[in-house]
Amino acid sequence: MKKKSSYVEHAAVTVCDIAWSIRFFEEILGMEVIRRKEANGKLEQVWLRGGLQLISSPDNHAAGRGHHLGIVVEDFKSTLREMLSYEGVHAMEGKPEKWVQLPDGLVLELFQEKPGAIDQVLSIDVK
Repeated sequence: MKKKSSYVEHAAVTVCDIAWSIRFFEEILGMEVIRRKEANGKLEQVWLRGGLQLISSPDNHAAGRGHHLGIVVEDFKSTLREMLSYEGVHAMEGKPEKWVQLPDGLVLELFQEKPGAIDQVLSIDVK
């Protein structure tokens, strides 16, 4: 049996001041905004080059904490099926099937791998 592999494609975190956070990550780390989501003229979310998603949560006492992890998997359907058979893991009500929640509240968003992507990402030497 082939060893399974995957990678974290993005990490989403809540922030109190999204404008300040964007400025910080752009100016200090060079992570430019590549996608924005607004509602009623207010910026709600941004995705930054490099795998970070910021979610505006100005009144959230838990801001600065993780919101969810986006994970690329080799076989979406079989991974989802296996996850949901794991004790305590459940699909998230009202969300597309790619969203699952672990017993401690950690939320995962699953993505189907594009051919060769996992091997390419995992070959990066980060030591």
